[in-house]
Amino acid sequence: MKVIIHIETFTTAAYRAIRPALVASIDGFLGVCDKTFSATIKQSDYAYLVDVVKHAAQSAGVDHSEYAIINLQRITPNPGGVPRH
Repeated sequence: MKVIIHIETFTTAAYRAIRPALVASIDGFLGVCDKTFSATIKQSDYAYLVDVVKHAAQSAGVDHSEYAIINLQRITPNPGGVPRH
């Protein structure tokens, strides 16, 4: 199952620390708006991605208060392939 995860960075230092780790770790869609990352990942990869973000931040000396994983939303399959409006 796929999920959408949002990671918000509150400082430039956090953004610069976390961005390369996300780009290297995500096998799927990654979008950025201002300092918020949105990624579509496999649900089974969620814990791994959280660890990647924490490690990248710690390695750069970024405090946990400078970023947040703010949302995790499941993507439900569309039965029958009929578009939703």
